[in-house]
Amino acid sequence: MGFPSPAKDYVETRLDLNALLISHPLSTMIINDVGRLVIVDRSLRAGQGDTVAFELFGEGRIGKLSVRALITEEGEAIEGEALDEVTIIGRVTHIALEITPEHRPTI
Repeated sequence: MGFPSPAKDYVETRLDLNALLISHPLSTMIINDVGRLVIVDRSLRAGQGDTVAFELFGEGRIGKLSVRALITEEGEAIEGEALDEVTIIGRVTHIALEITPEHRPTI
């Protein structure tokens, strides 16, 4: 029988992005957007100033909630009767950007 390793206190666990980025696994969805992954939690209530995923005329988009409008990433304001056509999917909790191109040219 031996003695425990003195390095046991310094053992690190593997980095788990699910544990770091997803608080509510059953209500979280990941949207694969061009060059990024958008993590959306449908269980969190979205408030003024929050970034949300929404659907407008069947097209998924990302925007920021304002007092009486929804500001898209392009800077357009959706307000008034146009908001009746918007369906909020959930609050965006994280956006993971792709920093290396997937297809590299051959030299």
